[in-house]
Amino acid sequence: MKFLYFLILIVFVSCRSNKSIITKNVDIEVYTYENEGEIQASAMPILSTESKLNEYNRRFEYLLINVPEIHFPQKAERRKEIWDLYPDTTKLKKLYLNEYVQDEKLTNYFELTKAAIWNENFEATITFTIDELLEVASKFFYCDKVFPDSTIQSHVCIGLNGISEANWSKDYKLLEAFCYEAIFNDLDKDISEIDESYSFEKNEACQKYKSMIVTLDLYLEDVRNELFASMKNNPVLRTELLEYYEHNKSNLAFKIMN
Repeated sequence: MKFLYFLILIVFVSCRSNKSIITKNVDIEVYTYENEGEIQASAMPILSTESKLNEYNRRFEYLLINVPEIHFPQKAERRKEIWDLYPDTTKLKKLYLNEYVQDEKLTNYFELTKAAIWNENFEATITFTIDELLEVASKFFYCDKVFPDSTIQSHVCIGLNGISEANWSKDYKLLEAFCYEAIFNDLDKDISEIDESYSFEKNEACQKYKSMIVTLDLYLEDVRNELFASMKNNPVLRTELLEYYEHNKSNLAFKIMN
């Protein structure tokens, strides 16, 4: 009986610990806008400015945006229900934060990512290959729009990318967060080698298909896929990612294997 009580206590404490990591490290940012003369609101989670995890802000930012169930299309009504509490921002933030607190997948990713950073005895058991690293990273270089003059718009973005369309069978969320962090670590530099290489590869892809345009939509798709393929094999991207990994492998929840 005592053993059963002890086991229940461990589970209870573990659940509380998992949930508290979100409460302690995440804030809700409310954004207002005017719609048909009415002030409305939306909200997004952000890493708290007081969080001890801020040194790795982009890593956690990626998880906050891309993991929570509340962000899924089927949760649109629930999001609107909470956002419609505006102007009661106190209640809005409380209920919206609770959506993240209750999200077990998010809290598990957070706990694992934090453990790799702060636990000196942490040993990563998840492994990815260099090929998987480059496959995931390439999907961040996303051509999303084509204009009537055949100019193609592209982004390197936390949300607007090719990852949702990839349909990978393997869970790459931790690798995605790392790639996002590593790519933007280079893009933030005064001179970004990744940016220069990405711009070159995009231009090459456009030139390859510009003379054979059937429809602009097909042209966009061809250039998008060509850019994915060329960035996956891009030596600059490979070098930058692996150098960033070597610098950070002691604080990551996974290993990159040859």
